[in-house]
Amino acid sequence: MSGRPAVGSAAWSDAGDDVAPSVTERATERPGAVSVENGDGVVRIALTGAVDAVLAPRLDGAVADVIAAQPADVRLDLGEVDFLGSHGMAFLVRVQHAARAAGRGAGIDAVSRHALIALRVAGLEHYVQV
Repeated sequence: MSGRPAVGSAAWSDAGDDVAPSVTERATERPGAVSVENGDGVVRIALTGAVDAVLAPRLDGAVADVIAAQPADVRLDLGEVDFLGSHGMAFLVRVQHAARAAGRGAGIDAVSRHALIALRVAGLEHYVQV
């Protein structure tokens, strides 16, 4: 036996309890949402709930808002993220690229446990300045 749980049970990890949310946690996440506020020289983007493929079109719109903001630094709030999938991670990288290309700063002000775990597993925690 490999020590891994059966399908449908809690997630396993060799690195400790904080590596992956359990199946129960994943099942209770909220639908994803994105809000963008532009003011005082800063674009603030707050992501909540499940940041996944369903939210991708709205994430693309948020990147367009960042590019259109003249000049503004970008601050991200991931404090209420329940799940951060590959689309959400790609969004964070695109925002970082857009801000840097425009000579602006970008960073994360708040990050949930779920988002931080996903960023660590993907090796992006330093890239997006957590």
